[in-house]
Amino acid sequence: MKIKVSKSIHFSSQIQFLFKEQATGIPDFMAEAGEIGVRYSEQNTIIYGGMGERDSVSTAIIRNVSAKAIQKAIELKRDRISVVLPSPDALAESGKAIIEGIILGSYKFDKYRSEKAHQVGTVELIGNISSTDVRKLAIVCETVNYSRDLVNENASVLTPERFAKEAGELEKFKNVKVTVLGPKELEREGLGLISAVGQGSSTPPRLIIIEYNGSNRKTRTALVGKGITFDSGGQNLKPTGSIETMREDMAGAAVVLGVMKALASLQSSVNVIGVIAAAHNAIGNKSFFPGDIYRSYSGKTVEIHSTDAEGRLILADAVSYCQAIYKPSELIDLATLTGAILTTFGEYVSGLFSNNDELAQRLFESGETTNERLWRLPLYKEYSDSLKGELGDLRNLSRFKKGYASSIIGAAFVQEFINDIPWAHLDIAGTSFNNGSSRGEIPQYGTGFGVRLLLEFLLNK
Repeated sequence: MKIKVSKSIHFSSQIQFLFKEQATGIPDFMAEAGEIGVRYSEQNTIIYGGMGERDSVSTAIIRNVSAKAIQKAIELKRDRISVVLPSPDALAESGKAIIEGIILGSYKFDKYRSEKAHQVGTVELIGNISSTDVRKLAIVCETVNYSRDLVNENASVLTPERFAKEAGELEKFKNVKVTVLGPKELEREGLGLISAVGQGSSTPPRLIIIEYNGSNRKTRTALVGKGITFDSGGQNLKPTGSIETMREDMAGAAVVLGVMKALASLQSSVNVIGVIAAAHNAIGNKSFFPGDIYRSYSGKTVEIHSTDAEGRLILADAVSYCQAIYKPSELIDLATLTGAILTTFGEYVSGLFSNNDELAQRLFESGETTNERLWRLPLYKEYSDSLKGELGDLRNLSRFKKGYASSIIGAAFVQEFINDIPWAHLDIAGTSFNNGSSRGEIPQYGTGFGVRLLLEFLLNK
C-alpha cells in the first residue's frame, strides 16, 4: 500500500470521519463510535467512520474506526482511497491514529490462501500531517505487521535457525550487530536451560543477540523475548484443543525482532539490545524429562516439575546471559508465559510485573498511549519461597496447588535470575494471539501486541 499526503481530493472513493453531531442527513448512519456507513452516488463513494460524542473521543476509538473503514474499502474492492483527516482541533493525535488504523487494519495473512485478499493500492491523506510523520508511522506499523507474520507462520518454517536468519537480515542497517549462539556455543557457555528445552528437537535452539547502538549515551535497554517456535508441552504433552495454536508461543520474540527492525529502519537515537531465546519444545526420546535437574547459566540448578513450563527456563538463561555479557541499564522481557493470564485479563490486557515502580509506571503509561494496555500484579516473597527446590536450588513449578497464582509464579521464577537492575516482565499470552474474529485494527490470530508499546516507551520516554 502506498500512502501519500495531498492538499486536495483526487479519488472518487473517500473515507470521512464524523462525530454524532455531524451525522445529520445521512441515512442509516448515526456516527456512533466505531460505526461504519456508506453513501453511493454517480460521482463518488463515501465511507463514513463514526467517532461518537466529541467529548468522549480517543485515539483508541479513532484508530479502531479507521481500521474498520479501510476494511470496508477492501470489502468494496476499492483500489484508491482519499482519506479526509479530521481537524487537529478534534483530537491532536487523530491523524496519527487514523494512519495506524489504515495500515494495521489492512493486514491479512493470506500466504497459504489460494485466493489472495484484495488490497488497497494507494491511500491519499487530506489534512494537516507531514510526509515525514507518515513515513515514520508507516515503518512502525509495518513492523507490527511483520511481527504478526512471524507469529502466523508455520512452525515447520519458522524454526530457531530461521529466526536467526531473520535477525541476521538486520545487519544491512547501520548501527546493528547480530550474534547467534548455536547448540555448541550454548553448551560451551553453560546455557543449560535453553539447551535442555531444545534438545529433543531436530532443529536445535539458538540464542540470538541484536545490538542497536544509535546514541552516544552509555545507557542501554535490553528486550528479551521468549521464542518457543512450537510448544508441544514436551513429555507433559499438551492436549487437543490447546496444542493447535502453539506456533504462537514465540510471540514475545517476534515483538523483540519487530522493535529492533523498527529502530534500525528509523535510525533512532537510542541504544537497545534485543535478545531472543529460540527453541522448539518437542517430545521424543531425546527430550528433557520431568524430574530432571539442570544447571542454568547463572549457576543455579532447576528441578523440572513440568516440561510444559519451559518458557521460564529459556528466559532464565537469556536474561542471565544478557546481564552478564551486555550489562544493560534496564531489562524488559516479553513472553506468552502462562495461560492463566488469559483467565485473569482475557484478550484485552497483558500482565505487568516489575521490581521497579518507575519502570512499571513508564511501561503502563506507554501502554495507555498506544492502547496496548498493561496491569501490574504483585511479586511478594511468598511466591518466590514456593519455588525453592529440594534436590536443586529451584523448581520450575511452585509448591502451591495446581493453578494457584500461575502467572505470578512464572514471573517470580524469572525474577530469580534478575540482578540488581530495573526489570519488568510482560505476560502477553492473552493479547498476542486473537482466537476470535478481528476487532478493527486487531486481526484474527497474531496481533503484534507490544511493538508499538515498546517503541513508545523507548522513543518517547
